[in-house]
Amino acid sequence: MTCLLDRAGAGVSHVLGVGGRDLSAEVGGLSAARALRMLDEDPATELIVLVSKPPAPEVARAVLGQRLRTPVVPVLLGTPALAQAGGLAPAGDLTQAAEQALRALGRPVPEWPSWPAPPGTRPAPKRIRGLYSGGTLGTEAALVAGQGDFVDYGDDAYTRGRAHPMIDPTLRAEALARAGERDVVLMDVVLGHGADPDPAASLAPAVAGTPATVVIALIGTEGDPQDLHRQAAAFREAGAAVFTSNAQAARHARSLV
Repeated sequence: MTCLLDRAGAGVSHVLGVGGRDLSAEVGGLSAARALRMLDEDPATELIVLVSKPPAPEVARAVLGQRLRTPVVPVLLGTPALAQAGGLAPAGDLTQAAEQALRALGRPVPEWPSWPAPPGTRPAPKRIRGLYSGGTLGTEAALVAGQGDFVDYGDDAYTRGRAHPMIDPTLRAEALARAGERDVVLMDVVLGHGADPDPAASLAPAVAGTPATVVIALIGTEGDPQDLHRQAAAFREAGAAVFTSNAQAARHARSLV
């Protein structure tokens, strides 16, 4: 979300992360509700975007039912029909939400950059395999694609005793090696401080070596130290199609099968 808004020239004043389980029935949205109130109390806040993995519907209704003066764009993945009393219509994915936020602020919606895969003669793919480092991005991609097998390598099950996949590419490189020629591998590569200083250096060879068709959602900004355009060029040279919109990457993968 923040990368797309940055691409459109719109900044953000605050980004509050409350964790992927906050809108579950067990937690009850305690942190999300408090974060919304805090942002609403800031007189400089013009618009709030709330992003969540699939929430418990009753918790989402309670959180969004708070009396706030500030409009809220909800991105409640998996529940696009959930209505918000007195607010803006829910967005189905992060890209739609960014576009909706830009329109609400009176800003133009840009074309989201992408780099097509170089021409080739691979067999037509038959299935999608999602290899994600970001859980919310993986959930979004699975919902948009509507099919396939998706693994969140940032889940606790894969990070015990090892670095997060934004830093350590080993497990995803191994998964690329196991993919078949009838697979579309859909994956995210996240840039920024705290991520791999050069993800293409380790992952691009794995992309070039796999028999699968690879589609990459490259999540980053012009200001990231890894150099967004250099990373995109390296992955495209390795044979991948590259998108700055995760939803567009998922739609492209779906179109290939």
